[in-house]
Amino acid sequence: MIALYICLGLLALLIIVILIRTVLYKDKTDYNRNVPIDCKKDDIVYKLGEMLKIPTISYPNKEEVDFSKYQEYIELTKKLYPTVFEKCEFTQTKEYAIKLKLKGLSSDNPTVLMAHYDVVPVTEGWQHDPFLGEVIDGYLYGRGSIDTKCTMACALSALEVALKDNYVPKNDLYLCFGSNEEIYGDSQVKIVEQLKQEGIKPALVFDEGGGVINNAFPGVKKDTAFLGVVEKGMVNVKLSIDGNGGHSSTPKRNGPAIRLANALVKLEKNHMKPQYTKTVKEMLNIMGRHSSFGLKIVFANMWLFKGLVKKLFTILSADTNALLTSTFAFTILNGGNQTNIIPNHVEANINVRVAPFNTPDEVVEHIKKVINDDSIVITTSDINKMYGECDFTLPGYEIIKETTIETYPNTLVAPFIMLGGTDARHYNEISDCVIRFSPIKLTNEDRKGIHGLDEKIKVETLEKCLEFYHRLLTKI
Repeated sequence: MIALYICLGLLALLIIVILIRTVLYKDKTDYNRNVPIDCKKDDIVYKLGEMLKIPTISYPNKEEVDFSKYQEYIELTKKLYPTVFEKCEFTQTKEYAIKLKLKGLSSDNPTVLMAHYDVVPVTEGWQHDPFLGEVIDGYLYGRGSIDTKCTMACALSALEVALKDNYVPKNDLYLCFGSNEEIYGDSQVKIVEQLKQEGIKPALVFDEGGGVINNAFPGVKKDTAFLGVVEKGMVNVKLSIDGNGGHSSTPKRNGPAIRLANALVKLEKNHMKPQYTKTVKEMLNIMGRHSSFGLKIVFANMWLFKGLVKKLFTILSADTNALLTSTFAFTILNGGNQTNIIPNHVEANINVRVAPFNTPDEVVEHIKKVINDDSIVITTSDINKMYGECDFTLPGYEIIKETTIETYPNTLVAPFIMLGGTDARHYNEISDCVIRFSPIKLTNEDRKGIHGLDEKIKVETLEKCLEFYHRLLTKI
């Protein structure tokens, strides 16, 4: 009986501790700031519209790329932003990337503002011309309107207006616009090499990434701005098998195709071990403080519930699972080419997005262990490096956070892991503070247009993005 009382007492004490921690679990950040700013629109809708009309489509095969459109786009940019190109040092790389440098009062803590102007190909099914560049029902239509000619136009427009008012940044300012981001190209690599040779170490690098999203987290009703402070690496892994094919009338059991299929099924069922990163912990910490009371109990007491949360995240959705583990996508399957012939060679490509705590070598070891088939040859290609997470206490992170809160009052700001790839990864070689954030509010419908049909941006959203860059220029 005494043991029972002791157990009940300990349980009551545990409940009290959990509830006290939950009640005290509050966010002290002031997210509702009213900081007025004179934001001149600089004909941003017209200028972005003109940029959208030029089909700067990138293809893996360079022979398919119409580079005359790239040069046309650069010449248009010069025409739209004459003051920027007059007062900044302009460099165009042979890959058609753009680098602009504006001398600041100091060169100690330079800033790099990034975007890319190449776009993915379009497919049939658009409601309007994908290169329309005109407003319909309050939306500016066109491929690249979100990804990412919009941020390029807003950065240039804000700077154009500022320079007309004799703006001088606190530190040197670089605007670097890539031309082949969509195909994992090297146009920004060349710029990084130049900056590296010049000994430039940016205090802040700012590129596309997360956006301002509603209903982005269970139990959180406020909008949230997600700042990407790290992105996953990538490696393509090819599994291939050679074996005896033959006529389809006498198929042998457990042939190459079946063994490959079994290997893929095993990998689908056996994921790499999920882990928390510093970024995910901080994201959960911030979002948890604004969630419903029931969820707040969980996030306020991660010392007790972290295992449960980890398990739930791996099964809740593809997005939450991807935050905690390296992911495997089976993208290309190759085998026979005739209906009555069993192939002698079959292969599959696995596109692996590598979590910050894994390496490509660990990915390969995991695959070998899971498939347990020595007849399957494993090769890797297209390895993208992984870099460390940006420290949330760095001044550059605080600048983006403050600018976001002032532009979008009552919006939460949290770090997160970029699940896709960006040109920003190249700048991790020369900067400790690389932030990936597109300062635009996006609905689920808006996000469908990115690389999809009917990409468009709401005029109000575009003007708000421009306001963000106006504010940002006053802080760097």
